[in-house]
Amino acid sequence: MSFIFGLRLSLNSTLTFSYSSSNIKRGTSIKIGFSSTYLNDDLPSRTEFNANATSTNHSNALIPTTSLLHESFSVPTGSPTQYCRVIPFVRPNHVQVRGFKTDRNVHAEVSRSPGFNQRIKQLLGLEKPMPKPAVQQQTQLNAEALETSLKTNENASPEEVEKFKVAFAEGYLAGQKNVKSPGKSTRWLKLVQQLLTIVLFLSIFISLMASANGSMFRIQLGNQVEVDPEEIHVTFNDVKGADEAKQELKDVVEFLKSPEKFSALGGKLPKGVLLVGPPGTGKTLLARAVAGEAGVPFFHAAGPEFDEILVGQGARRVRDLFKAAKERAPCVIFIDEIDSVGAKRTNSVLHPYANQTINQLLSEMDGFHQNDGVIVLGATNRRDDLDKALLRPGRFDVEVNVPTPDLTGRKEILTLYLGRVRTKSIDVELLARGTTGFTGADLENMVNQAALKAAIDGADSVTMKYLENARDKVLMGPERKSRIPDEETNEITAYHEGGHTLVAYHTKGSHPLHKVTIIPRGPSLGHTAYMPEKESYHVTKKQMLAMMDTMMGGRAAEELIFGADKITSGASNDLKQATSLATAMVMDWGMSESMGLRTHDTSSKALVTVNDLSPSTTDQIDSEIKKILQDSYDRAKAILKAHSKEHKLLAEALLKYETLDADDIKAILSGEGSDKFKR
Repeated sequence: MSFIFGLRLSLNSTLTFSYSSSNIKRGTSIKIGFSSTYLNDDLPSRTEFNANATSTNHSNALIPTTSLLHESFSVPTGSPTQYCRVIPFVRPNHVQVRGFKTDRNVHAEVSRSPGFNQRIKQLLGLEKPMPKPAVQQQTQLNAEALETSLKTNENASPEEVEKFKVAFAEGYLAGQKNVKSPGKSTRWLKLVQQLLTIVLFLSIFISLMASANGSMFRIQLGNQVEVDPEEIHVTFNDVKGADEAKQELKDVVEFLKSPEKFSALGGKLPKGVLLVGPPGTGKTLLARAVAGEAGVPFFHAAGPEFDEILVGQGARRVRDLFKAAKERAPCVIFIDEIDSVGAKRTNSVLHPYANQTINQLLSEMDGFHQNDGVIVLGATNRRDDLDKALLRPGRFDVEVNVPTPDLTGRKEILTLYLGRVRTKSIDVELLARGTTGFTGADLENMVNQAALKAAIDGADSVTMKYLENARDKVLMGPERKSRIPDEETNEITAYHEGGHTLVAYHTKGSHPLHKVTIIPRGPSLGHTAYMPEKESYHVTKKQMLAMMDTMMGGRAAEELIFGADKITSGASNDLKQATSLATAMVMDWGMSESMGLRTHDTSSKALVTVNDLSPSTTDQIDSEIKKILQDSYDRAKAILKAHSKEHKLLAEALLKYETLDADDIKAILSGEGSDKFKR
């Protein structure tokens, strides 16, 4: 078994001897390592040298550890030692380490490897670093002490001492040659690291102070945007289709322009105006028009921008917003989607700070401190979610409803946007009638889509064709480029849409037909479009039953032409709308003879639907809804059976031309153009 012994002696904090032997015998050469771990530029990090040592008091057997430590040779210890460690290694079976502490040269350690405090003092000039000559002098003193110890050592022969000195010198020179000093770049790198650490701690301290004191080193994160009056070019002339809302807001503009006229009579400027309406009806446009007409600063903020992950951030931003507005009064603050910040307060223990933002908003709008000359405009499409304290007089004094535009409003909006593009032969009246339920944003998008399509096709102007295609795209999605190659599917679709068309044509109270097509658009394989003659403000029972019969025409046509076992899922949306209409007739509008003149309310706003109706009443309602739907289906089937020939002509014409307008439908069903549209 092979044994390896190692001896390590440290003469000071960084100067060490290393001794190792493998199967040491009499006259065997040994290796002694001398290392220096100074951090200074002019000293090597490690120096090694060889020396021959001869053991005279032992046989050729392996030298035991104790003999190695005490009798093998003597290492001079002229300088204070840090530690002396004997490490016997047994390969591969045994490893053992032993050691003990000795004295340390603290002054040398601090001067060669200063700590963080010493470096800060040196950086500030409070303490000077130990110069290099002093370090070299310390090294020279250690070497002199080592030489003195070698000379006075009685156990070492003169030859061994000389070999020790030669090996020491050679090893020192070799280490100084091979080991590179850290250089100035290392010192600069450490200095930069220290400076970055200081900057980091200062940044954290400043951030904490900014959070604790809202006015110190405050950083705005985009919670408010001020628009100067000269930058707002929107006036009430740019707002169309909302005459009632404009009239209400014109009074607010008059308050801002001439507040003394109202204060002379004892009147006060309203604190806030709440704009309520569906998305896209022009609430934001109205708010900008108020600022543009009044010529006052306009602060715009979105409700979701107030609250962040940090507690108290939303309340602080509300304070900052109103503080900036007070400095620029008279002015307008517009908070879009105010329901996200002004929702009803909660008592949940899981979110104890959830009400801070709305409480701050309530305080700023009507608290102890008055906000003279500051009007708050809020916009929401979820009024029921707002806190009642926010809706009371003194905060939002005026509530303006901004509904979807009626026929007259749609004509005004279309005229406005069509005037911005190049058009030719546009029937605005027809477009307005065919866009019932469109908001101002929808109409703007429709005109823009038509202009884009005309530009792609290389047309000189936007025509009715592009506008009607754009309307269908907004309603049902983009048109598919080609017809479905499956002829059976196309035939079913043609008879399905023909059933809708035929029932609508022969049912009194139904809306006039506009066109029918089997070209797929979005999820639909085809559709039948209607054109109301005038704006409808209420719907009669006759009109509801007519709409329901028309919805049932598609499924009835599939059953009559292809059989009950080949009906398809294409009528799913028709059945859903018909069921919703029949349910409303029975439960909400009192249009059922068996249920009487009453409503049947079920709460569906909660997480779980609550039904307070008795089981017998529920069964009676279900039976009545089923009866209304079945009667409607039977009426649709009767019309299709009576006009089966016209139904076939419609389907064949759709398979041939894909799209039929109102004139084509009238020609086919009246028999005037039956030969022309035969397949």
